[in-house]
This record gives sequence, C-alpha cells and structure tokens, in this order.
Amino acid sequence: MQTGYTDSSSGIDSPPILRAENVRKTYRRNGISTEVLKGVDFAVHAGEFVSIVGASGSGKSTLLHLMGTLDSPDNGGIWLGDKRIDSLPGRDRDRLRNSTFGFIFQFYHLLPELTAVENVLAPELVASTVWQWPFRKKAATKRAEALLERMGLSHRSHHRPCEMSGGEMQRTAIARAIMTRPKVLFADEPTGNLDETAGAEIMNLLKELNRTDNLTVLMVTHNMEMAANTDRMVRLASGRIDSSRSITPQGTHLPRHIEPNTMELAYRGVG
Repeated sequence: MQTGYTDSSSGIDSPPILRAENVRKTYRRNGISTEVLKGVDFAVHAGEFVSIVGASGSGKSTLLHLMGTLDSPDNGGIWLGDKRIDSLPGRDRDRLRNSTFGFIFQFYHLLPELTAVENVLAPELVASTVWQWPFRKKAATKRAEALLERMGLSHRSHHRPCEMSGGEMQRTAIARAIMTRPKVLFADEPTGNLDETAGAEIMNLLKELNRTDNLTVLMVTHNMEMAANTDRMVRLASGRIDSSRSITPQGTHLPRHIEPNTMELAYRGVG
C-alpha cells in the first residue's frame, strides 16, 4: 500500500479520494488484442470536478469504468482512499456502486417499464432486503420525489422514459445516481446525446451538485467548452495521460465516438 500519495497535476497535496496506479487494460476480440490503457496514474480529490478528454479510442471511458469498478484492470490497481477496490469480491464492488459511487451515461439506461420516480427509487430498492423495504419505502419515496423536484421534474414523476425528452431522461438518471448519497459521481458523455440547450442544463446541474453538495464528479466528454468549465481537465492520448499537448481552445468539440467494450451494464448495483 502506498501512503502520502499526491497528484502533482492537480496542485493539491491532500490524499486523493480515488486514484488509479499504473493501470493497464487490453481488450481481446477475435484473436486481436488492443491495448487501451498503457500504465495510467491518475487521482481525483474530494470535491473536485474533473473532466477527461481525448480523441476517439484514447481510453477515456475505459479509465472511467475501471475507476468505478465496472471493469477490472489487467495490471495496476484502483484505490478509494487507502483501500484497494478493484480486487474486492464482486458483492463488495456491487455495494460500492450502489452506495459510494453514482453513474450517469450518454444513453441514460433508465428501465423502460418503470416511471421516473420508480427509476430513481431503484438503487434504494436494490440496497434493501425484502424485509427492510416496507420500512424504508416511505422515506425513500419522499427522497426520490424531492430529487425529481430538484431536477425540475415533479410533473414527470409518474411518466415512463418513452414519455420524456432526452434532457428529462438524463435529469432522471442524475436523480437516480445520487439517490443513495454517493461520494463520487461518474459521468460518461452525459451530454453526448442531447442538444446544446439540454446539454447546458445537465452541465449546470452537475456543477451545482459539485459545489452545493460537495459531490466529487469525474466526467468523460468530447465537449471541450464543458470540459473547460470543470476544475481540472485531463487529456488521454494513446492510452496514456498526455501532459505535453496544449488544451484545445474553448468551444472546440472533439469528434464523438462510442468506445468499444464500454461495459455500460452499470447497475448490477444500480449506481
């Protein structure tokens, strides 16, 4: 175990809340191996809003998913505080994704048969046993309704995803992601499927959660204007963090691309 770890790129000397150490990841398909991450050291500090940018195939989403325990590195490790988490048993990683981590994705991943409030309730339902749920349901429902109100969706609480716009679905997904009061929110292209207005609304919500709730946010994005409005921007290039290239000017957009093997199956522990 390493102690006294600091991330020189952040300018913060306190221990990070989440870090990757010498992380490597290779995907294999049809006899072809593609090394996506080639020894990445990366840290996020409590209360930071960090964006990860880079060209298509640079490993952005892969790094995000490894740090959120949606996937496992081939080498290296992921640490939450002073505890290594990538090597935990599956049940423990599920609990992390249900309580400590929250997730939102480009394509929302709402359950189509559930209403907005039922989707938001899902993480709390998963965290409860069949015996606990009757005692938790009232308070959980009250919180879910309050979160939807905070997202400006009180009028949509009993609508299903097919009855909502893309922006409304993403706001519902954000409410679901913070239902269990996580410490870290992972956002993988959260505005990539939205128009400019809806995307700006989502970004404002993420900034509010970061500043008002002190929620640590780690976001992958191709939108350089949005990335420039986060506390820190990290660029990945060819599977490594690139500190040599200048940041793309504000307002420039990198080409959108859905990376292979993104593992967007998030919710065994319903993030």
